[in-house]
Amino acid sequence: MKINGKIMRRLVGENQTISFDGKIIDIDRLKNSKIVVAFSGGRDSVALLHYLYRMRESYNIKLYACHVNHGIRGEMGDRDEDFCKSFCMEFKIPLFIKKIDVPSHVSRFNLSVEDAARKLRYLALFEVLQELGADYIATAHHLDDIVETFFVKVFTGGAIYNLKGFDRNDRVLRPFANLERMQIEEYIKHNKLEYVDDETNFSSDYVRNWVRLKIIPEIRNYNRGYLNNIYSLQEQSSELKNFLHNHLADSPMKFDRSLAHLDKKYLLSKSLFERRFLLAKMFEKFFRVEKKHIDNAMNLLVGKSKRINMPDGFIFEVSMNKVIIFHRDLIEKFIFLKKESDDIVFLPKLCKYIKFDGSLRDAVLIIRNRKDGDRVDGSKLKDILIEKKIDKFDRDRLVVVEKDGKIIWVENVWEVNENIKAVDMEV
Repeated sequence: MKINGKIMRRLVGENQTISFDGKIIDIDRLKNSKIVVAFSGGRDSVALLHYLYRMRESYNIKLYACHVNHGIRGEMGDRDEDFCKSFCMEFKIPLFIKKIDVPSHVSRFNLSVEDAARKLRYLALFEVLQELGADYIATAHHLDDIVETFFVKVFTGGAIYNLKGFDRNDRVLRPFANLERMQIEEYIKHNKLEYVDDETNFSSDYVRNWVRLKIIPEIRNYNRGYLNNIYSLQEQSSELKNFLHNHLADSPMKFDRSLAHLDKKYLLSKSLFERRFLLAKMFEKFFRVEKKHIDNAMNLLVGKSKRINMPDGFIFEVSMNKVIIFHRDLIEKFIFLKKESDDIVFLPKLCKYIKFDGSLRDAVLIIRNRKDGDRVDGSKLKDILIEKKIDKFDRDRLVVVEKDGKIIWVENVWEVNENIKAVDMEV
């Protein structure tokens, strides 16, 4: 295979086999399983796919590859895709190609290119996992990657209890996590494997690249034992996180698909350190947490503002009774027209429907959420909601029914019409 000789590396060495025996992580889970390998065409993923290909019979593995084209590198991205096709064709490995639009995700959700690419890449991989009914996704992350992640977290404000390299996921395996980069390079060399280089890996514009190209070489020159020292610190960080998790096990924190909330009094009763941990625990379910996110949330607890934007389209709100993190889609404005023939109107984002009986079954109605200036029974709806101490998040999700320009029903607040009923859908 020959694709762009200036970028392609063909490392030729002695024709012998490198043994990874005793160093492969999750070997018992690899055996007798159906695996989707995240395959970029780079050195590490080529080594992983080739290793699993060689071991497929002894491990009884059914092997697939998935290449994700991020849509950010133009012709070079297409070159990588072509290489992956050729590689998998040569080894007769089924390959799935997924194309994603990272730039639009960056602008829509105010994310870095790195975070947006990572999020969409894993979504694509899990789509293939589900399509195939596979057991696991396998990625080629190795020990050097884990150390790089440690420094990235340090430089971007990671918390002391969140310095561990990669969070464990029951469906994601990292078989090379105990291997150093140079061991993988030796495997590539001895097996005479080709791979492609992503030219952006050599740019210091990205934090991770800067750490890999500038910081780690200096540390390696100063202390060759830095890998073990950092790994030990990460283990201590993990132990601290487990301790805090058990210590705060009584937390009344609740999670749903796109939101989490916690009783405000409970949060304020804890020490500053415990508050920061609880907020991080809420946020990490939805986006990659940095120190600045926790700082902003902590400031909101004592400030006048009640809402701030978080990454990936999420919003953090401090209300009268609780603190809540939710996706902005949950409070998007909605308006539905109920026609004469309708007796049910579905509100999918609220996971409920509105049922109409009696004379309203054949009426033309507007179903919407509240808006400025709404009045019911001569009073401002906003004043009624504040008097009832309904949190802002819940106010923005209340269903309002309007007939001939007049409000005739407000969910949980002014349900004066017995012919209208809100029903939660089981999900």
